Amino acid sequence: MLWALLGGLWGTGMLAQRSLVVKANPFGLVAGQFQGGVERLYSERAGVQLTAGFVRSRLELNTSDLESLLGVSTSLNSVDWQGVVVQPEWRQYISAQAGKGMYVGAFARARIIRRIMVTNFTGIQRRTAIGGGAVLGGQFNITERITGDLFIGPQVKSVTTVYGDHFAYGEGTWLPGIRFGFLMGWRL
Repeated sequence: MLWALLGGLWGTGMLAQRSLVVKANPFGLVAGQFQGGVERLYSERAGVQLTAGFVRSRLELNTSDLESLLGVSTSLNSVDWQGVVVQPEWRQYISAQAGKGMYVGAFARARIIRRIMVTNFTGIQRRTAIGGGAVLGGQFNITERITGDLFIGPQVKSVTTVYGDHFAYGEGTWLPGIRFGFLMGWRL
């Protein structure tokens, strides 16, 4: 239903061709999360943003170092994360003009990860996190075309983990957390 609403707003006159900002998370590259998005302004003080990304990270472990650090015997050799993240967000700008200045936002978020752990056998874990929250942020011009977007706020999520094909469990009803970050944008 949320996708239908966002798609309807995106394609109708409500989201006029006023302004479009293409964004990317420059720090996500370090964490193995390649995320980009688009914010479209549809009034003098409001906008809709959709971000999506691919998670890909591999951690090679030195078993003897891990055993000395933890004090336990292990045969874990590597952990490989692969997955996707999608996040629609609605923004209401507090400043006089949408796309510049302070804003409050509400977002939904889905992150689906497959974690492959290699020991003396390979174990596959699928983890799905669905949630949402609110942010307080500020979007500013670095140059006429380049923007910066800083944000922070509370979030909640429900996480389900599946081991192999048979064993699934929920890790908590709704887990609280903090969402924060920085996006760089290119104003079209």
